[in-house]
Amino acid sequence: MNSEQVWIVDDDSSIRWVLEKALTGANISSASFDNADNLLTALMHNQPEVIISDIRMPNIDGMTLLGTIS
Repeated sequence: MNSEQVWIVDDDSSIRWVLEKALTGANISSASFDNADNLLTALMHNQPEVIISDIRMPNIDGMTLLGTIS
């Protein structure tokens, strides 16, 4: 079972870092991904309660990701 409640996907490492720090400060566990492909692979094994996604990313953008997982 996955303990991360929130998954973050963003190709910008500084954005991921800020979100991770904010969630940690609120005692919310998280996992981060630098692209949607890695998140989709992880979804085959686990499922978070929330996904926070960037909209503009290379290859699979946030709107395509949303369509794929919904």
